[in-house]
Amino acid sequence: MVFPHSRFPLRSPVRRIPPILLALAALSGLSAPGLWAAGPEPRVLVVIGAEGAEEYLPRFQKAASLWKDAALAAGATHETIGMEPATGDETDRERLEKRLGELAAEEKAGPLWLVLIGHGTFDGRAAKFNLRGPDFTDAELAGWLRGFPGRVAAINTASASGTFVKALSGPDRVVVTATKSPAEVNYARFGEFFAEAIHGKAEADLDNDDQVSLLEAYLFAADRVRGFYEKEGRLATEHAQLDDTGDGFGTRPEGFEGVLAWELAREGAEPDGELAHQFILVPNAFERRLTAAQRERRDTLEREVKALNRRRAELGDDAYYDQVEPLLVEIAKIYDTVKDPGPAPTAPPAEGKPAETKTP
Repeated sequence: MVFPHSRFPLRSPVRRIPPILLALAALSGLSAPGLWAAGPEPRVLVVIGAEGAEEYLPRFQKAASLWKDAALAAGATHETIGMEPATGDETDRERLEKRLGELAAEEKAGPLWLVLIGHGTFDGRAAKFNLRGPDFTDAELAGWLRGFPGRVAAINTASASGTFVKALSGPDRVVVTATKSPAEVNYARFGEFFAEAIHGKAEADLDNDDQVSLLEAYLFAADRVRGFYEKEGRLATEHAQLDDTGDGFGTRPEGFEGVLAWELAREGAEPDGELAHQFILVPNAFERRLTAAQRERRDTLEREVKALNRRRAELGDDAYYDQVEPLLVEIAKIYDTVKDPGPAPTAPPAEGKPAETKTP
């Protein structure tokens, strides 16, 4: 399998669920679509910046619309700052700071997807995201998110966004920026392609599991950006990066083969991408039947398995198998508890018409 227009082929299809576990899941009858199992809903907060020039407004609006569609498909709560008419009562910056404070105070809150769509600037000292009215810096946004509970995906699709990786990095966080440095100040197209992928675009589904993870959307968008500049015969002025290990160092798309990182952001670091590949906004039918606790436990176990895989040569085969087997067995048990909910209910037939049977 080869990523479209990509230099990074998958030597073999990488699947989120190992084949043996897929077989166990199949025995439990997991083919029918279902609703989210009980658990906190994801929250999607999209911030639209000042368009600067008239040509950019439709692009920002389209990207925001795609995020809204994805949130609705996911059953997530969704809100946008920057699209409503501007008033003198409260600036967009004040709205954002206030809303992040409210979300942080929510009990049993689901993961937060914070998406910045717009332009950025860098004055040689501080990188900013441009809003209608007062802007905010990477350091200021980091302060608003400090101590934020639960998982956070912070996705800055603007130009000059590179320093947001170091500023926002932390445990249980995925930080994505459209540029590798604040000096890349030209308009960034990365966000347009990212928004296309996040709903579940088939070309972005690298591991063929009928859903697009944050990592897959990142790789898809970066590949499309590269293709754009190559087609136009222009020097690329944006280079995306992703950090999900909390070390403040991002990994470029070239550091991945398929969904696996083969390059480290720095010497001695853990590979980026593992948490990002577990961060999914629009889940497939199987994922929807796992409870929040089951998904969290499964995700933890998967990361432990990957950590053992990296240490296999050091441990030796016997010790490796002794440690990895109970993890895989526990994952299989999680999947085996998820049962088929049965056929979806049908609506009463209209008068004079036979009832329709819905195929699960």
